[in-house]
Amino acid sequence: MRLPRLTVATGTAVILIDAVSKALAKRLLVSERIVHAGPLLELDLYHNHAGSGNMLTGRPVLVSVLSILAVIALAGAATRARGRGTSIGLGLLLGGGIGNLIDRVLGAPGPLRGGVIDWLRPFNSAGSMNLADLAINLGLAVLAITAAWRWWNERRAALELRDPG
Repeated sequence: MRLPRLTVATGTAVILIDAVSKALAKRLLVSERIVHAGPLLELDLYHNHAGSGNMLTGRPVLVSVLSILAVIALAGAATRARGRGTSIGLGLLLGGGIGNLIDRVLGAPGPLRGGVIDWLRPFNSAGSMNLADLAINLGLAVLAITAAWRWWNERRAALELRDPG
């Protein structure tokens, strides 16, 4: 199983940037204190033991196992990646997934029970996130745009073959 270099480079960059941002957040943000970072963003340290959108609250081991399975599936898909957009999108998803999985596996209170370190909260939102979460969302957007672009080009080429004039 060999991952494309672009996928590995993208994923590695996400993991490193996410880790540094979480370390800074843990050091600089005091729990219970919200920092207003402009009109649309607040910085608020939070350890999320549930899944996305607080799904599976109270089941951190299950969330961790599902996260591991998702990363394995994404790595498998990445070995068959066609094109730069797909490689980058999968790298963003893998980097974000691994970044959050590191918190779950290594964080307190113990292996597979750790909470993901969230520290970004859009203004007037109940949910919080981190850079790994943003990379996951961006990865999904890149994959959707890449798929739409590929579909459009294939459709246009098929129409040109049918009606060359």
